[in-house]
Amino acid sequence: MKTNRLVLAVLFAFLIAGATACQRNRGVEAAREGTTLTPAERDIAMKIEQAHLGELDLARTATTRTANKDVKDYAEMLIKDHNKALNNISNLVKDQKATPSAAVPKPNDAQAEMSKLQKLSGAEFDREFMGAMVQGHQKMLSDLNQSLTAVQNKDLKDYIKDLIPDVQKHLDRAQEVQKKLTTTTK
Repeated sequence: MKTNRLVLAVLFAFLIAGATACQRNRGVEAAREGTTLTPAERDIAMKIEQAHLGELDLARTATTRTANKDVKDYAEMLIKDHNKALNNISNLVKDQKATPSAAVPKPNDAQAEMSKLQKLSGAEFDREFMGAMVQGHQKMLSDLNQSLTAVQNKDLKDYIKDLIPDVQKHLDRAQEVQKKLTTTTK
């Protein structure tokens, strides 16, 4: 009787150990399959989120400080597109159970740009804003393309692939408006 209990206890212990090992292996496999964000991927997602927040702030400022229809239309396009992209990345981060970055301050370059733009008005504001948009979208496009090689998480990778054409559209439109502004002031 004692032997049967001992055998049952040992079998039960092996069963528990096996189930625990299986669960651990499933977690490792899930990470390998890219279903959870690694710390590096979480950093990339947070930087993307911060970039959207910075663009939204700059675009909102432009809608109130410009009288130029092209600049205002561009800023309104940014607000619409970056709000949608921000919602998508926020949901992705939440779905991946990564720590949200709502309390993370804007990057220093966005704060510096905002401070510089708030001191300007009229055509000078328009030129500086559009110059910042060209530079900012060039940098974002470069960063997104670089991050594609580092990201293994399928959802984040798909998000970045979907975002790149929008960023390219913003860059192309910013360059058009910038060119228009420089040709009308000469």
